[in-house]
Amino acid sequence: MRLLLSLLVGLAACEDWADSPALTKMWETTSSSDLDGLIQVLAQGGRDMAHARSADGRGPLFWAYEYKNSDVLALLTHLEVDETAEDADGKRPSEFFPDGEEELADFGAKASARSEDMAELLKDREDEIATYYESADDGMDEPEMAEGGVDEIDYADDEDDEDEDEDEDED
Repeated sequence: MRLLLSLLVGLAACEDWADSPALTKMWETTSSSDLDGLIQVLAQGGRDMAHARSADGRGPLFWAYEYKNSDVLALLTHLEVDETAEDADGKRPSEFFPDGEEELADFGAKASARSEDMAELLKDREDEIATYYESADDGMDEPEMAEGGVDEIDYADDEDDEDEDEDEDED
């Protein structure tokens, strides 16, 4: 009965597992130790991306262990990614760590020590992106609409500017 329940839970989890360009980018950044790139993906795509899983059930936490990327582990630990999650083969993230138990313990300790620093880097990037979008919105006022849903922008002025530019090019 327990085995059946375990299989059903695993099948239900698989429904959410899918390859995507964002996950591919997260794999690339994690495997190449590009922390800045991973933070950019999470800041733009949302913190929930840290919990995403590819078709084989693996995700950023699995890759952090596989590629011994302690900064990524620190960030994902801060984001509360499930350490006990299993992939399609029933393996947990820490099982992908290529070295022995002692090195794994050191790896975990190093990540724990960096967790707050990584959280701060992510928050700074999120703030930076939010500021960018807010400033972009400030300069883009919606045109006022006249009766009948027609805006009141005089597009003829733009055409006159284009004609002047063409005349200058001919000289």
